[in-house]
Formats: sequence, C-alpha cells, structure tokens
Amino acid sequence: MSIVAVPRVAVVAFAVVYATMLANEAKARSRAPRQETLPQLVRFCPSGAEAHERALASLDNGRPTQPVRWKGCVWLRKGARVDVVDSDDSSTEIIYKGKHWFADDPLF
Repeated sequence: MSIVAVPRVAVVAFAVVYATMLANEAKARSRAPRQETLPQLVRFCPSGAEAHERALASLDNGRPTQPVRWKGCVWLRKGARVDVVDSDDSSTEIIYKGKHWFADDPLF
C-alpha cells in the first residue's frame, strides 16, 4: 500500500510545481507593452524566424542560403513610436499598427 501512495504523492507534488511554473511564466508574459521610441532604422518581420533568416542573408549580400518564401518585412525609421512587448540580448518584439513584429536586433 505504501508503494502505491509514494508515486501518487510524487505525481501530485510534480503537478503543483509544474502549475506554479506555468503561472509564473504567464505572469511574466502578461506584462503590458511599453511605449518606446526606436533608436535607429530597423527592419521588423512578421515572425522571429524570418527576422533571423533575413539577418543571416544580409551577411551574404541579401541572398538566403536556401530558397525561402518571405512574408514581407517593414522598415521603421528612427524616432517611430512603438509598443515594446519583449526585448532581450538577441531580439525585439513590438506591436506596430496592431500587429506583432520581430527584429533580430537587441534594441532596448
């Protein structure tokens, strides 16, 4: 009887820890976007993957390493007001005109 009870306790403990981690992650992601001014001319793409692929292609005179179908990016000028959702040491996510955009640059 004690052999069956130990795994149940472990499963319940794991579920509680996992639920707590998910709740903390949701709180971290649910921060409200903050208004910022762009410090430089930047290309923003509709996905993080496309932003990264375009950054890699720019190292080879704009030619991608393999055939790709890009969705289209926008260039935003220095001084443009955007809502910054997330920015870390490798990328930036913003909201511009109601759409999410990604850059492969740490801007803020």
